[in-house]
Amino acid sequence: MPDTGAPDPDGAEPGADRAAARANLEALTDDPHPSVSRAALAAQYPSWGLATMGLLAIGLLIGYLSLDTLGSAINQCAQSPGLLVCRHRMHAITVALPVATLIAGLTVSLIGGRVVLRRGASPLLAAGLGWAVFLIGTIVAYVLAGLL
Repeated sequence: MPDTGAPDPDGAEPGADRAAARANLEALTDDPHPSVSRAALAAQYPSWGLATMGLLAIGLLIGYLSLDTLGSAINQCAQSPGLLVCRHRMHAITVALPVATLIAGLTVSLIGGRVVLRRGASPLLAAGLGWAVFLIGTIVAYVLAGLL
């Protein structure tokens, strides 16, 4: 129901709910307990949580799907032994790189987001950097495998 400026039939002032929610959010933010602080941060910056959870979901999917593709890249070594993936231990690194960069990207998004918040900026910057770490690592894995 839109705010018309007329008093509520319950006797509450217009916008009182928003003021109460803002006061609760400020109280949650000031609370020294980490779980409450996470709840306050999630309430205050829902797009940061959405971007981080999107990274987790899409990263797991891409990491799982790339296991078969990157794992079978070793089959190219019979025809092209000079590929980088054919070197000692490089195949294992290539296969593990998307998952490793997913973990690094999530770390950047979560920890970097809290650091950026303490400096007064939006945590979406850290989420974007986390996505960039994951995407660059995945692209590098496919380049190392000789698939791109």
